[in-house]
Amino acid sequence: MKRIIILKGVSNTGKTTKINQIADWIIRKYSIPNTIGLDIIDFEKDTMGLLKVNNLIIGINTAGDDDECIKQIDTIAPNCDILICSCRTKGVTYQHIYKNYNHNSGWLETKIIVDKIDPPSVVHQSIRDANIIDEIQTWLIGMEK
Repeated sequence: MKRIIILKGVSNTGKTTKINQIADWIIRKYSIPNTIGLDIIDFEKDTMGLLKVNNLIIGINTAGDDDECIKQIDTIAPNCDILICSCRTKGVTYQHIYKNYNHNSGWLETKIIVDKIDPPSVVHQSIRDANIIDEIQTWLIGMEK
């Protein structure tokens, strides 16, 4: 089975930033000399591509805001052992992920909720973000083929 790690939340909660931070961490931790589609990571923009760690292929897609964006996952998913992506809490992006990337279709799902901090608090957001990054890193460490 393949694994999908889904960051799920409303807009402007930092899902894209966290996934880009994880992609950057993978590149640095495993000294990946070349990537497929992720040579330059802009932490403010959507990223899609593949990272190869030995024989393990990790797909990255931060675009989860609308139907067109979320369907980009379908182009990289067949090549992935692990897919890290984002989606909204409901609507077409949520439906696409849960319809196509579930246990019945061969994917082990890990859902990570990215709660909106309201009222905004830098301290609470920093704690939330550190916990999310730590959880994703924990899922990824030692998963090489």
